[in-house]
Amino acid sequence: MRPIFDIAIDMATVSDPGNASIGIIGFEKPSQQNVPATNTTSDGYQQIGGVAYTFEIGQYEITASQYVAFLNAVDPTGINPTQPWTGVKLYENRFSPVVNPYQGQIINIRNADDGEHYVLSDEDWKNKPMMWNTMFQYLYFINALSNGNIIAENNITEQSPEGFSVELSKKYVRFSDDYLTGAYNLNDSKYAFATRQNRSGFFLPSENEWVKGSYYAGSETDNGTFYYYYPTSTNSVPQPLKSAAWLIEQGIRPDAAELAANVDQDGNVINNRLQESILKNQGYANYNKQTYWQPDYAQPNLNKANVTDVGGSASPSPWLTYDQGGNLVEWTDTPTSPLQQIGSENLENVPVYFKVHGGIANAADYQLWLTATGTSNPYGQVLGSMYQYNGARVSYIPDADNTDLPDQATPSAIADPLTGEGVVTRVDSLNTYDTFYTTNNAQATDALNSDGEYIFMAASFREKPKNAQGSVAYYSFVDQQNQTHYYTGNESEREQLSANPRYIGGDLAFYALAPGEGSTDFIRYYNSSTGAYGFSAAAGDEQFFTSRGYSIDGIGWSI
Repeated sequence: MRPIFDIAIDMATVSDPGNASIGIIGFEKPSQQNVPATNTTSDGYQQIGGVAYTFEIGQYEITASQYVAFLNAVDPTGINPTQPWTGVKLYENRFSPVVNPYQGQIINIRNADDGEHYVLSDEDWKNKPMMWNTMFQYLYFINALSNGNIIAENNITEQSPEGFSVELSKKYVRFSDDYLTGAYNLNDSKYAFATRQNRSGFFLPSENEWVKGSYYAGSETDNGTFYYYYPTSTNSVPQPLKSAAWLIEQGIRPDAAELAANVDQDGNVINNRLQESILKNQGYANYNKQTYWQPDYAQPNLNKANVTDVGGSASPSPWLTYDQGGNLVEWTDTPTSPLQQIGSENLENVPVYFKVHGGIANAADYQLWLTATGTSNPYGQVLGSMYQYNGARVSYIPDADNTDLPDQATPSAIADPLTGEGVVTRVDSLNTYDTFYTTNNAQATDALNSDGEYIFMAASFREKPKNAQGSVAYYSFVDQQNQTHYYTGNESEREQLSANPRYIGGDLAFYALAPGEGSTDFIRYYNSSTGAYGFSAAAGDEQFFTSRGYSIDGIGWSI
């Protein structure tokens, strides 16, 4: 019987231990005049890329699917507690497609079965890199890997663009729910940030590991050094990936733009439109603000480029890693002094920042340079859009005891995350106390952007399948006198309300169970003075409504 895994991670072995580092001046455009740098007294001078040991690095950035699996593994009940010391939560409302319709990748469903509270907001995000995380959230992810178990491993060898062989490993891992300590101690206010606690296992890459895995060629390149200027095995600037929406904005006819684009409307690279000559001489990368796309429920946003599927650029580093230029800027665990800069204030007063590399979809090619050694607050950085374009990949230092593993494994229940299809979201009005439930993310977002002072409450529950036993259709009406919603699963009542000029609507809202037929009841509250109704399954809402003139008026529906 095959062992059970929660997550599969593709790793590339970076060998040639003890390689020489290279001197650079930070953010000087690399050329034969300044790489290797000779001005060792410059404020921006540093030596990067030398690593004394063999290690492995993730071929791809951590994906939204992988982060959802982590959330369901370590927080199966979906309570999402504030973490000690760091004060962060593993899930933030900015991950929600209602609060963040353009780039919200994950939904936390309040009423769900254990292990199913966290789902992808849309299938489009399945193979996209996880965005909007702080460094701490990635460190918790790493700890859950570090304390977990590699239960199977599949090893193959492929050829580098440089002609040498690279060992690749797909590691099948079972998460541990112990994530406060492990590779990093995140449970001690006196702890020095992100110092490795183990000698082997999973980590965030160090700056030198990250640089070696992306730029180091293993032999002299045509720039006269062992390091490429760009992480696509080239010294020439990569070609930006392009979507049809961006091309249309440049004045290209829509039909021609569709044919010329190499990123589709779902953010996936169209590989057969990548030109062989460019792949060989430059490579492709997602940068320079040319990939516009959004999930179906979001309005187009031509001021914000979006991420593409991991590895889609088909432009590897010498060690067969992908997207170390563009898509997201990535964290390393190498500390540096806090940066004092407008737009990047150290509001949390943290003692150290951390080195970051890789560039973002919204930035120009300078962030892809070998010399682009960035710095960021571990809580995230607003400056330069990095806060929304934070990403990471894992590194791994082998343990000699980790041998004789099977090469195949069976996915666990959380390994392939569910999506947000059929999830009912609740937004509430602070003015009218309206409780608005909808399966339509765009409607919920519109309410938040209206003048009704709506606030996002939660993704409340997943609707019952239409043809499931006991499934009842519930319809939504708006009381025009008090601007509140009313829901009914009774066809006769629906006909009466449709004929009443006080109410508008009557469209299908969701499917659920009849009152009292499920494990969770949504209580109906009624205000006899205003005629307004409210609906909630939250125990705390009883005090909220009754203190404002409402009384319990039965059960609206059950799930």
